[in-house]
Amino acid sequence: MTTATLNPTAASPLLFSGAMVFDSSARSFRRADVAAIDGHIQLENAGSMPGARRIDCTGKFIIPGLIDCHVHLTGSGDPAELNAARTTPLAQRAWRAETYARATLHAGFTTVRDLGAADRLNIEMAHAVAAGLIEGPRILAAGLGVTMTGGHGHGFLATEADGADAVRKAVREQLRAGATAIKLFASGGVMTPGVDPRSPSFTEEELRAGVEEAHKAFRPVGAHAQATDGIKNAIRAGVDSIEHGVWLDDEAIEMMRERGTYLVATLTAPYQIAHRGLEAGIPSYMVDKGWQVLESHQDSFRRALQAGVRIAMGTDQGTPVNKPGENAQELLQMTALGMSSGAALMAATAWAAGLLRIEGEAGSISGGLAADLVVLDGDPLENIGVLTNQRAIRAVIQAGRIVRSDLPENED
Repeated sequence: MTTATLNPTAASPLLFSGAMVFDSSARSFRRADVAAIDGHIQLENAGSMPGARRIDCTGKFIIPGLIDCHVHLTGSGDPAELNAARTTPLAQRAWRAETYARATLHAGFTTVRDLGAADRLNIEMAHAVAAGLIEGPRILAAGLGVTMTGGHGHGFLATEADGADAVRKAVREQLRAGATAIKLFASGGVMTPGVDPRSPSFTEEELRAGVEEAHKAFRPVGAHAQATDGIKNAIRAGVDSIEHGVWLDDEAIEMMRERGTYLVATLTAPYQIAHRGLEAGIPSYMVDKGWQVLESHQDSFRRALQAGVRIAMGTDQGTPVNKPGENAQELLQMTALGMSSGAALMAATAWAAGLLRIEGEAGSISGGLAADLVVLDGDPLENIGVLTNQRAIRAVIQAGRIVRSDLPENED
């Protein structure tokens, strides 16, 4: 599939020396030098590259650029933003979104999947990043999500459709607009007033029509699915990932395990809504539903993890108090519920790339892949929390370009 590829032609050769480098296949660190040439990784003979800018990473840890599989880059995390954005001019929303994209990239997230933006602003942002007009992560953009009439996300982040043919057409419209991912709504959710997260929405037939159109175009499909019946409808319809997965029963978990369906839990979103609550200015109906889903959501994640369901990291960035640049807090949520630090790091790198179908482009430190790298002061396998500490992130490199760095360098 075609993704938003960054132009590496202006990137000068880089050599990162003296670091411990994350090996995804072994899920451990090893001493190695890493070179970035024409925006791509070179490992063989990396240490002998005349004329390269040598960056001293002695005592540091290098991981692949992180991947967040569920963001809304146009959102700041302000609890009142959803209402304000309806009356804010598009140009102002675009200018603000640029700062959110930059914050996300500077936090080490070099690739994201944006699963819904008003006016399909996420697609335009993807083009702008790829063209070098703005600074931000590589974006797989879904345009607008597709929901039933009155369903979750309607009126802002999603277009409405009823019946298989209408869903098929709505997906085709997102593809025509340039979407590189597709989002379907299989149940209600927390943030839409008057919608119950326990209620399924699209039928299996409607979901299957949307999945067929997306897969014909080689686009991955994520299904917003919190209700048990909605989750099962989406799995049977062939979606690539269940987003949220609040009420997973044993049958749904086994279906996901057998079919290889990913879970993108976005644990941070309801946790922040419930725990920050009215004090943070979050509307009461959201807070009530946040508490309604929280315990079941966490239990479903634990059981899916224990059963061996594929997991990829996603935050739902842009929801209340879920701010751009704070994406790594999701990794803390995942490890607090029993995931090892190594598995959490894989969920935010190689496994995420597998879900998004970009494992041949990004997600690991392998020769020929995009030189997306994050240099850390500490070992994330020992303390995954190092990724939430901006001062411990010493450098971020995207497609061979230094986005930010305070490491010493010299030319050989």
